[in-house]
This record gives sequence, C-alpha cells and structure tokens, in this order.
Amino acid sequence: MQLQSLFEIIRKVQEKHPSFATRMAEAQALGRWETAVGLMIAKHSKAIRVYDSILWVEVEHPIWRSELHYRKKQILDILNGKAPGPITFLTPENQLLKDIIKDIQYIDPKSGPKLSTPWGKFKKRKKFFK
Repeated sequence: MQLQSLFEIIRKVQEKHPSFATRMAEAQALGRWETAVGLMIAKHSKAIRVYDSILWVEVEHPIWRSELHYRKKQILDILNGKAPGPITFLTPENQLLKDIIKDIQYIDPKSGPKLSTPWGKFKKRKKFFK
C-alpha cells in the first residue's frame, strides 16, 4: 500500500463530495478574519461561523461594528480571494470558487444573535473579550 499525501486524500474527498470543497473554502475564509480586518479590529471582533454563505461576527462595541460595516466590501473581497495576493479557493476541477462569503452580519456577544438555524438558535456564548 502506497502512502498518500494529505493533499491527495483531501482532493479525492472533494471529488467524491463536491460540497466539501465549499465547506473547506468557508473554513479558510473564516480563518483569514484577522488578516482581513487587521490586528486592532480583530481584538474587538470574532468571526464565529459561516451559515448559508453569511459570515456571523461578534463585535464588542457599536463603534467597531460601524467601522466593519464601512469596510464590508473590502473585507468581503479579501475573504473571497478577490484582493491581490495568494488567497484563492479552488474546486477539485481547479475552477475558482466565487463569492464563498456573500454577506457579513454583525452581532453583539452580550445580547446574542437573532438567527435560527437548522440546528436551533445560536447559544449565547461566553464573553470572549477581556
């Protein structure tokens, strides 16, 4: 039996399950939140999940929410790989995935979100800001 690289295994899983490629791209976009907004804003906000192509972000204060809203287009471009640089999302067929994140919703971590999902309502999270 020949050992396969992790990359090859992931590629085969993506071929067998096409939605896996989209979920991987969403996870990569979620992980790039700090890069997209910068260290200062990242200290006051946290990307918590992607649901139905919408990124849900907890924001500590309305002033930071306003700043994020003002920069939404720029942030979406970075998260979706449209900004200059090495950020790209490819399907197993090497086709560029477009608009992985279509919108960003900002929520107050103290009051909790107003979103129902197939898994039920978001649970109120413990405060993550210190």
